[in-house]
Amino acid sequence: MNKKQPEITMMTKQTIKDAFWELYKEKKIEKITVKDITLKAGYNRSTFYAYFTDVYDILEQIEEDLMPGIEHLPSIDKSREHSPDFFKNIITIYEKNSDYYSVLLSENGDPRFSIKMKNVFKSMMMEAITNRVNISPEEIDYALEFLVGATLSIIKHWFDQNKNIPMEQLIPLMYKLMDNRFVQELDIDMDR
Repeated sequence: MNKKQPEITMMTKQTIKDAFWELYKEKKIEKITVKDITLKAGYNRSTFYAYFTDVYDILEQIEEDLMPGIEHLPSIDKSREHSPDFFKNIITIYEKNSDYYSVLLSENGDPRFSIKMKNVFKSMMMEAITNRVNISPEEIDYALEFLVGATLSIIKHWFDQNKNIPMEQLIPLMYKLMDNRFVQELDIDMDR
C-alpha cells in the first residue's frame, strides 16, 4: 500500500458522505437509495459497501462526527447564577456546524440527533443545577428537558431568522425568557 492510499480512502469516503448529504438536504432518508448516492458520488455499489453498511450508517457517521464538538463544551460556571459563556459556546458550535444542524434538527431531520444533543446538554446542565435547586430528581429531569429544549429551539430559530438580532442581545433575552419572573411579568394565566 502506498502512502497516498489512506488519503484516497478518506477522500472516497468523504465524497460518498457529501453525496449522501446533498440528497439528505432535499429528501427524507427513507427516500434515499444506495444507487442514488453512488450515482451522485461517481462510485459503484461495492465502493459504497466498503465504507458503509447502508444509508443509515452514513447518517450515523455524520452525526458522530458532529457530536464531539458539543461534548467538549466547557462546563457551566457553578459559582455564578448565569453563565453567558454556556449559551455563547453552544451558539458557536451550532454556527460551526449550522449547515448540518439546520437540517438534522429540522422537521425532516433525524429525531435521534436531537435526542443525542439534548442528552449531552442535559448532563452538562445537571451538574450545574443540582446543588442550586431544591427539587426532586424527577422535577430536575423536567426542568432540564425544558431548559435544553428551549435553548436548542431558540438557537435554531435565531439561525433560521438569519441572526436578525446580535448575539449580545440574544443571550440576555434567553436568560430573561427562562426566568420564571419573566413569565409572571407577562401575566400568563396558566389556570385557563
